[in-house]
Amino acid sequence: MDTFSPQLATTQPAPRAMSRRRLVASLCAMPALGGIALAQSNWPTRPVRLLLGQPAGSGSDPMARGLAPHLSAAFGQPFVIENMPGAGGTAAAAAVARADDEHTLGIVLGGPTTTAKAMNPNLSYDPATAFRSISLLNRSSFVLTVHAGSFSPGARFADVIDQARAQPGRLSYASIGPGTVTHLAMEELKATLNLDIVHVPYRGFPQASLDLAAGRCQLMFNVAAAAAEHIAAGRLVGIAQTGATRTSFLPDIPTLQELKVPSAPFFGWSGMIAPASFPEAMARRLATVIRSALATDPAARGGLDRSGSEVLGTDPEELQRLQETEARRWNAVIARLGLRATE
Repeated sequence: MDTFSPQLATTQPAPRAMSRRRLVASLCAMPALGGIALAQSNWPTRPVRLLLGQPAGSGSDPMARGLAPHLSAAFGQPFVIENMPGAGGTAAAAAVARADDEHTLGIVLGGPTTTAKAMNPNLSYDPATAFRSISLLNRSSFVLTVHAGSFSPGARFADVIDQARAQPGRLSYASIGPGTVTHLAMEELKATLNLDIVHVPYRGFPQASLDLAAGRCQLMFNVAAAAAEHIAAGRLVGIAQTGATRTSFLPDIPTLQELKVPSAPFFGWSGMIAPASFPEAMARRLATVIRSALATDPAARGGLDRSGSEVLGTDPEELQRLQETEARRWNAVIARLGLRATE
């Protein structure tokens, strides 16, 4: 027979009362939580726009088009690619930043989400607060390429630098827009090596590479995918790579570090973003689908893995960390050199 305990009789009701309060609070919260879960599970409710700040066929466009069928299959709505080149990719990024429909995403190449405000204080959005990161898609070192006919046969990095110093203001370099790494890295190199080379901005790598191959400009920090065919044909010469080590895709081209240029390794990259108001849970679901597609389907990689690019597909945090690191590095260059979007 159990023994009655006055102490237990006086202390047991408190936990029961607390349990009832928690139960009531939980029941009150359930409709709101259920609504959030339902909204997320039903997303998207119409076609999703995927905006790219590059021309069709360039940069991350092939990857975007390879990923679109996977995203459509996973989420039950079309993912429609819209190319919005120009202004170094900030036109497309601005459209993403101001979207409030939860059905507009973007794929960017660095500058629009890192350096754009430093380059243009009047920019309509703040890269530090306007976006939610979704996934880092790929990364690749740049190749400093030069027009073969503008330099002596067999010219190497030192020869190109010597000629540039001997002809101040007569050579020009291409970029894919002010504030992009292709612009900032060359301005940093010019300042480091005391060079006077004119900046000619383009809307994307294809046209810039074509004009470089034709001799309408003489130098460019290029992506291997855009430069490889011209290098193979002898129209362009690769004289330096920007990664920490040589890539297997271009094993004969030395790195800037090997050439004793005081510059930390740097890369080109692309990432998928959404407006800042886009729910975190949706971003994570997208990142999971992207990672699976890139790991299993060569078509989703858009051929970038065959042209010297490291195909990734990360979680949102990795893209966010990269953007913060890139912003610190390149915004310091912008401030030190006094650069603006009109450069």
